[in-house]
Amino acid sequence: MMMTDKPKTFAGFWPRVGAWFIDSVLLGVLGYVIGWAAMDYVSPLGADGRYIGLVIGILYHGILGSGFGGGQTVGKRLLGIKVVGLNGKPLNLFVAFWRALFLVGPAMLNGWNFDLTDPVVVQVLSVVAITAVLGIGLAQVYLILFGWPARRLVHDLLSGSVVVYVETREVPAPKGAVHAGVASLLVLASLGLAIAGPSMLKTWWPQAEGMFAPEQRVADAVDKLPEVGAVSVEKSEFTLYSDGKQTTTHTLIVTARTGKWPVDTDPLLAKIGAETVKVYRFAPGQRLTVKIVNGFDIGIASYTNARSVPYATDCVTADVKCLQK
Repeated sequence: MMMTDKPKTFAGFWPRVGAWFIDSVLLGVLGYVIGWAAMDYVSPLGADGRYIGLVIGILYHGILGSGFGGGQTVGKRLLGIKVVGLNGKPLNLFVAFWRALFLVGPAMLNGWNFDLTDPVVVQVLSVVAITAVLGIGLAQVYLILFGWPARRLVHDLLSGSVVVYVETREVPAPKGAVHAGVASLLVLASLGLAIAGPSMLKTWWPQAEGMFAPEQRVADAVDKLPEVGAVSVEKSEFTLYSDGKQTTTHTLIVTARTGKWPVDTDPLLAKIGAETVKVYRFAPGQRLTVKIVNGFDIGIASYTNARSVPYATDCVTADVKCLQK
């Protein structure tokens, strides 16, 4: 009796990972082209430039992942796999965009610091970001490793889709209710942590609420400069051990994004330093470093050009002589 191999249906681990890698490289190249071409416009946006990458990613995966693209992005086409519905037919455009949102969104939200002032909006977006990055991220890892043979990831489960080999004509009903349940628990646990986390932090560490108020005053003051876009403020601690002695240096680092890179960066660095000194009370021995950054972060690609200089902590006149070069 002759044995015949059962044809493969569901796309395997390596084809899916390989297709994702190829698509990421292509989107990255496109992102660098856009970033370099529009540097002066996207640099002041800081992390908010990720809106651009989010839209591009959704359009790419949505259009090509639908019937218009045969369910195949460039990566999927090269590796012989495609996205279809559970009925074996291509996804319509709306469903494909919905699928792309949960494929691209969590990656874009990772490290996205929202430059907003409304505390309610910030809280809501923080909950969404933590749930998407931590919850969906853990669920994706679990499903790709253990959700075989179909390996339907979160965006597949939410859109009623499955990734199969191109020669597949009929899609068997994928099994995996247990895996979907585990993935749901991971997402819900992350949602609960995101909602309860701030209250728990206030209870366990009540002094934390006012710890960053001085840094926020600096950020607000520097942000008013017309040449400046996004601003970040952080404390740095460096310890040096030499000849059996320990020396610790405390530094406040103020980083400001700018649009067009100045021909002479010293005046802008001095302005940032002066605004900082006016509103911040330095501890004895604490130092100040001012930094300007030009570049772009659109999620699918990023580039940074920066210059930082120490600034005298007693100088409020925006004099370039206060830069300790």
